[in-house]
Formats: sequence, C-alpha cells, structure tokens
Amino acid sequence: MEIEIGAVITVAGKLELLDELLNRRITRASTDTVSPALPLLEKVYKLGEYKRLAANLAVMEHRIRCELGNEETDKIARAARGEFGWRWDSRSVKAARRKARRVLTNLGVSAENLQGYRRLPLFAAACKKIERTLKAQAEAPIGLFARDAACACCPADRTAQA
Repeated sequence: MEIEIGAVITVAGKLELLDELLNRRITRASTDTVSPALPLLEKVYKLGEYKRLAANLAVMEHRIRCELGNEETDKIARAARGEFGWRWDSRSVKAARRKARRVLTNLGVSAENLQGYRRLPLFAAACKKIERTLKAQAEAPIGLFARDAACACCPADRTAQA
C-alpha cells in the first residue's frame, strides 16, 4: 500500500489533463458511426471506468492533502520521486505515509482496493516508477543522496556547495 500512496500523490497533478483526454476519447468513440457497435461500446465502457478511477484518485489525494497539509504531502511526493535527497525510508516520510494510510483507511480504501487502481495506465506507470526509485535508493549509499541534495552539479563534474 505504501507505493500506491506515493502514486496517488504523484499522479494528482496529471489527473485533470487525463480527464480531458478521456472525455475527448469517449466523445470520439461514442459518435463513431462507421465502426461496429460492440467494440465501441466496450471501449466507451473501459474509458468510463478509467474516468471513475481517476476521479477516485483525485478525491483520495485531496483528502490526504487536507489531513496532512501541503508540507507532509510534498515530503511523500519528493521521496517517491527521489528528489532533493528525500528518502522513502526516512523517519519524517514514514510518519507522513502512516498518516496518509490512516486517512485512506478511514475512507474505506484498503490495500487490495489500491491494487485495483493499477488498471489505470497512468497509476500503474507511477507505481512502477516509484518501485524503480526505491530500488535505486536501496542500492545506493545514503551519503550519495545527501551529496546530491547539498551540491549543485556543474559541467565536467565540478560541484559547488549549495
């Protein structure tokens, strides 16, 4: 459930664009008069299901952001992306994830429910990206990420302290 929590938060900025794209695709498929009706019906149903999943993800992210605040929510997002030296296993990120898990549990969202959201390609890609980031963090020494956060990289591997 931890990876899915990170994915809920990281895909939130893309959900509005996804909604517009899905609306266009649904309109295009539903007004097609040339193609056979049954495949079009299945396509419209599938796109409608994606819209439902995207809307639910937006609600989950909004509830998490309301409960945790922007600072803690951004900690989770930065750690999920591996930005600014934030590590997924740091104490403050773990505490924020526990709070986010509690929020989702209070909404009635379980780990199995979140696994079902992987049917949405955007969410599945975000989960895979987080898994790769976590694998890279596990393989890299802690000091490497701290150095990246403290130094501004310059050409020819010259670094200046930030």
